[in-house]
Amino acid sequence: MSRFVDYLNQTAARLPDKLAFSDGETSFTFWELRQAAGAIGEALHQAGAAGEAVALCMGRSPRFVAAFLGVLAAGSCAVPLDMQAPRDRLKAMGERVSPRFALCEEGTQALTQSLFPSSCILSYETAAAGAFFGPLGKRTSGDGLAYIVFTSGSTGVPKAVAVRESSLMDYAAALPEAVGFCEGSVFGCQAPLYMDAWLKELIGAVVKGGSVYLLPPELFVQPLTLVQRLNAWGINTLCWVSSALSLVSRFRTFDTAVPEGLELVCFGGEPLSPRQLNRWMAACPKARFFQLYGPTECTGMSFYYAVPGPVPEGASIPLGRPFAGTTAYVLDEQGRPAREGEIYIGGPCVMAGYYGDEELTRRVLQVDPVNTASGRTFYATGDLARYDEEGNLLFLGRRDRQIKHLGHRVELDELERAALQLKGVEACASTYDHDRGRLCLQYVGAASVQEVKLGLQQRLPGYMVPSRLVQVPTLPRLPNGKIDRNKLREE
Repeated sequence: MSRFVDYLNQTAARLPDKLAFSDGETSFTFWELRQAAGAIGEALHQAGAAGEAVALCMGRSPRFVAAFLGVLAAGSCAVPLDMQAPRDRLKAMGERVSPRFALCEEGTQALTQSLFPSSCILSYETAAAGAFFGPLGKRTSGDGLAYIVFTSGSTGVPKAVAVRESSLMDYAAALPEAVGFCEGSVFGCQAPLYMDAWLKELIGAVVKGGSVYLLPPELFVQPLTLVQRLNAWGINTLCWVSSALSLVSRFRTFDTAVPEGLELVCFGGEPLSPRQLNRWMAACPKARFFQLYGPTECTGMSFYYAVPGPVPEGASIPLGRPFAGTTAYVLDEQGRPAREGEIYIGGPCVMAGYYGDEELTRRVLQVDPVNTASGRTFYATGDLARYDEEGNLLFLGRRDRQIKHLGHRVELDELERAALQLKGVEACASTYDHDRGRLCLQYVGAASVQEVKLGLQQRLPGYMVPSRLVQVPTLPRLPNGKIDRNKLREE
């Protein structure tokens, strides 16, 4: 079968001197990226890592990109780790996968050796400096695992999502076609490299020949400086989580500076309020805007929706329709196709499973629930949605965020959507205190607690109005930019 690194072979031959990845300090052209990835792949192959999991213990830089591609070139499985995570969490992730090989750089060598004392540890600096002559992936074939990434688990142990190379190839074909990545795309990458969200930029570069700038995380607490950096680097394409977009627009950054050359904005990860989207649309009138939706268990994103224009206050932005090659069902509680229910996603995008957890895998993966004869595997997302009049899916909330309060079923996401419609509420998050039987809402914005409470009373039934409202300067965030709901519950 064709391999993902074949795209890099082709792009490096076509655009050898074009910028591929840069963080402002380290930069690789496509030819340099191919050579570094090839040398790493060769070193891993010589070490016997073909078909094995390789822990990537590196920081956020173009060197990480070369290492990731080098692992794929060796026919190995990349296991990227967040080297800034607490040591106990890193240890738990390492124990889940037990990689026999690890790739580190000078600054992470000591920690890597302490985490994987029995593994074969390769130095990036040594491996990337090795000789490489042939095409990437020349010794590998088949459909093994391409990568394993970790997501939070309800038990406190991170879930290890294992994704096949065929799923990555499917994503690489469908995503650029859906949103229009091209050789002229210049990406500003916000996503952490130890997750799957950055695959959008990787695909845009390796498959289409676009250029990627890795944006320093500290810029996202300096909105004006961030926009200035976008302009200085000529960035025209953003694929950010919704909260990152909101961070810029909420602080009236566009009153001082706007992203001048923006042509394409893709957002997802969590709902974006129409108010914030409309601010971006007004500031960047020539840009096209897409909402993307999809779980990590389905190789990144699975749905797309081209936003035709400003969205009315109080409206929901549709999730849209599935990518080519992806099938989606909405099923009711009896497992029957319905207008409203849980989203099930099937096709080549679906993960191989949760590595090392067969029981959990069996719970979320099943044979086609509507047409069992197809033999296709579907993932039960836990996300609730309904079809609108045009056949697009509208997100309603998480099945596991539906709680019982005062004898009523309450969707916490519905409460948040109502709060975001209020003037003076820029961001919010709701939780449920089971011990006290109390709905809680924390929000960011200029509105007073009394104004928010009155506004919610006008929009929601009494049992859905929170008994505890807290105005806060910021909401706690995870490294990927999403709201840290576990921390909210602790608070």
